[in-house]
Amino acid sequence: MQGMQQDSDKTYAAHSQELVLVDANKAFLDRRPLDQVRRFLDLACGPGVVSEMLVGFSPAAHLHGIDRDPAHVELAAARFRALGYEVRDGYDLTSDVVNGKPVLTFAAGSADDLPFPEASFDCVTITNAIHLLADKERLIEAIARVLRPGGVLGFTSAFYAGTLVEGTHAFYHEWIKSATVRINQIDGRLKAEGKPGIKRVRGTARKAFRNPWLSQEEWITLLERHGLAAIDVHERVLELDGSFFASIGAYSGLAETLLSGYPVDVACDVLQSTAEPALAAVGRTTVPRNWLEVWARKN
Repeated sequence: MQGMQQDSDKTYAAHSQELVLVDANKAFLDRRPLDQVRRFLDLACGPGVVSEMLVGFSPAAHLHGIDRDPAHVELAAARFRALGYEVRDGYDLTSDVVNGKPVLTFAAGSADDLPFPEASFDCVTITNAIHLLADKERLIEAIARVLRPGGVLGFTSAFYAGTLVEGTHAFYHEWIKSATVRINQIDGRLKAEGKPGIKRVRGTARKAFRNPWLSQEEWITLLERHGLAAIDVHERVLELDGSFFASIGAYSGLAETLLSGYPVDVACDVLQSTAEPALAAVGRTTVPRNWLEVWARKN
């Protein structure tokens, strides 16, 4: 479509490399000793940035990554192959070692549907994605089942009750407003040129933030119901700049939620292009946001 970047990357890959996010994930993982882990399960693994951090803590460990997007699974597999690992597709557990490195596996699938035997993993992680799962009871039940006794679950979230810092709502409102105005401008120009406009089809995508944002206390209670005891609950404040919002806006998974019904390419491009101007419009260069970090141990 004229005026839009049709060949731009709509995966999570670019956003996963944002320095503030990389530093936050490193700090989160540093809160637990992971050097004795022998089998990791990294849920919603994306392109494998956190997965790489995990095997860095315990180089002899086998890691299994799962993501709902096959494109992310391919990116994660390519990342580790470039590092000299043999990577296999699917859910089969393996203890194989090839060229001195543990064999890793990645699969496309849902984080709440884990076809592994009970007590398979020493550590399960899911970074800034746990809020996306609608049935959190099912998710935590599935994770608890595949964790061995004494194993740990670690997760982070920037979508929970308390995540939005007071005084920052104006930016998010301005960003969506600016993106919508931009879509209308493009639509008007296209129609003026005698071309098809931008059609919005409602009801084809999930509603924005339909899943409830749990509080810290609700997360702890949910974990306890499934035999997981919270051992470290920490709230970190991240300062998010225009680059951060532009890169997450370019990710199709968020764009189809924030601007549901619009063509995903269009939604990604306008969110990406309006992030910096929206910050400037509210007189900010960064926006603080609370980031929840939780580690829990299976009883």
